[in-house]
Amino acid sequence: MVLALFVCLNVGTQARAADVSSAALRNRISVSLAADKREMALTLARQQDATLQRELASRLSGERLAVDLKQWLSTVPIQASVTAAAERADLNIRRSKGLAGEVDSLLQVRLASASMLEALRQGVEPLYAYEPDGDDATWQFIEAFDRLGGVHHLDVHRMPEQPVLVVDIDARKDLAAGIKLMRERLVALGQRPVPTLDARAAAAATQGASAAATSTPVTILDRIYLNDDQEPWISGAAEIYAVVNGVDPSRDAPALDIVDMPYLDYSGTTYSPNQVLIFWDRYRWAAANVILMEHDDNTNYQDLVAYLFTVASQILTAVGQPGISSLVALGSGLVQQMPSNWFTNDDDYVDSFYTLEKNHTYTNYSGAGGNAIVSLRPYVIAEQ
Repeated sequence: MVLALFVCLNVGTQARAADVSSAALRNRISVSLAADKREMALTLARQQDATLQRELASRLSGERLAVDLKQWLSTVPIQASVTAAAERADLNIRRSKGLAGEVDSLLQVRLASASMLEALRQGVEPLYAYEPDGDDATWQFIEAFDRLGGVHHLDVHRMPEQPVLVVDIDARKDLAAGIKLMRERLVALGQRPVPTLDARAAAAATQGASAAATSTPVTILDRIYLNDDQEPWISGAAEIYAVVNGVDPSRDAPALDIVDMPYLDYSGTTYSPNQVLIFWDRYRWAAANVILMEHDDNTNYQDLVAYLFTVASQILTAVGQPGISSLVALGSGLVQQMPSNWFTNDDDYVDSFYTLEKNHTYTNYSGAGGNAIVSLRPYVIAEQ
């Protein structure tokens, strides 16, 4: 799936010591959430009755298939021990992901498919399930529970006919908080903040009417398509983000930008976002790489961004005096240094685009891994 240039780095004693640090970060990126999800799925399954089921079904629709777990439990008559278990599990998960101070809840209950909604409303007893940890290629079944606590083994790839309520985290809230945290952490590591067009326009306005017009060269993402990855039904919609990377124009250091792509929910669908993907003022040699990633429940975002920045810095240090070749080393090196399990699970690494150039148009351009196809165009945003 991944076509990456092999980069041979001659690393000295100091770099090897830095490798130990990056290895420690790498080991902390992936955290386990399945135990907390499983506990809540089993607890909720044992608590369900016709009244609780009707109440939950009334909150769902074809456009809204999930409810915040803690908020929902606070509005229904249920044992205090259940509420306490939800509070405990939610806090454990937020702490594991490094988001305890960023959001006040992450756990939700999600109906696996809109096709199950009518049966749920008609009183068909649902099962409660959770997404396992690990590579989905190795999953033998999806574990689910009925109201007696009985265990059911569901097919990994075939959508069940019986309604299934999935105890999961709110992927959109999780990723939005994670991206915010990663951007803040990059600034703390010495990078300039990601530019915002509103902020630039406001700064220009404060200079008065006589201020000269300025411009911001960017690359616009016009279209993007992801090939069908045949993900298990329990995983729900995808949440994609991009790690734009290159070399800082003012110093011999990496420049990393995290770009949210909240519209990109499903593979096999073409999206036309008209989104700014690359701010060229941030990258030397008018060239940059783009790595597409998919939200993963089990990612600790603080450790992820620290790891990416550490590895990027090590690559540039090993290359020596940066030249355009260091951009190639940076893009492929970052991919090579990602945890190996990311390449066996489409929930993590999606695809890469190496050495994208500032003033080039790319039409139906395929990524190195052949999983993503994009159309990009150069653009200049004029500001006064």
